Amino acid sequence: MRTLVIGGARFLGPFVVDELLRRGHEVAVLGRRAGEYAAPVVHYAAEASDAAALARAVADWRPEGLVDMVHSGAAHAESVVAAAAGKVARSVHLSCASVYGLAPTCPVDEEAETLDPAAAPPEVAAKIAADRAVLAAVARADLPGIVLRLAHLYGPRDPCCAEWYFARRVLDNRRRIALPDRGLHICHRGFVQNMAWGIAQALTARRASAPVYHLGEEKLYTLAQLARGVARALDHEWELYSVPGHLWTTPYAHTSFLDLRLARAHLRYRDRMIPRDGLELTLAWLCQHPRPDDWSWPGLAHPFDYEAEDRLIAEHGARLEG
Repeated sequence: MRTLVIGGARFLGPFVVDELLRRGHEVAVLGRRAGEYAAPVVHYAAEASDAAALARAVADWRPEGLVDMVHSGAAHAESVVAAAAGKVARSVHLSCASVYGLAPTCPVDEEAETLDPAAAPPEVAAKIAADRAVLAAVARADLPGIVLRLAHLYGPRDPCCAEWYFARRVLDNRRRIALPDRGLHICHRGFVQNMAWGIAQALTARRASAPVYHLGEEKLYTLAQLARGVARALDHEWELYSVPGHLWTTPYAHTSFLDLRLARAHLRYRDRMIPRDGLELTLAWLCQHPRPDDWSWPGLAHPFDYEAEDRLIAEHGARLEG
């Protein structure tokens, strides 16, 4: 299949392009810069938001399939619809599970309501607007499109990488770690290579007929299990302490997990790599590419304030066994 990928140079993009190449697709990428891929691809050098450049790329490359890695904002989505309508056999548009908010009723299925864009963070509101534009085009039969809502991505080359919160503590030889509310939160994650495989499946699976699918790992972990997995992968030992959630938070400190039944049935989605191996690859990359000192995570003002963490453990901590 001749496939055009919009974006494709950052984090998830090269994994998707490489998966398409592995399956024998002819791939072109539209973006300001080219990524590093397993094999040569055609590169249309332009901003992904440039509607005229997108229309020219579609006319020149004449793709059968399209993957929109950007999928942000109504204007962008509408330009993709205008360029691809009547010209592609299938298009895949990458959204995220954050469109449901941080505390939905779990498991979240594809019929669940998304947030009110006015109450959502700007980047999430942009995804919701793009989702609505694409789904409206699908409902009008203008575009054979699928919106994929992905779990929280992690893996090598992630510039943000929530796992750095835990990995740096290991590298700093921390012997204990505070987790909110007994570490029982379950935040649905998706290893980047598994998600790339699922995206390629969405583009080609014959049974893919629904307008929205969820993608995430089949194996779910609590926050405490993740912390123990990090320590195991890095040959480290530490004690886990439960502290009140209103006093302390970490990445993944909320419960939100997706219903994957449609993806399993229609896309034949299965984890190609077990999450334990994905975590080990991620941590190996982080050890080789430590995040800068200004690394931050939403809601964490001082993620590596160990003195505050120790005080909290001393005053409110309860040791977690196991």
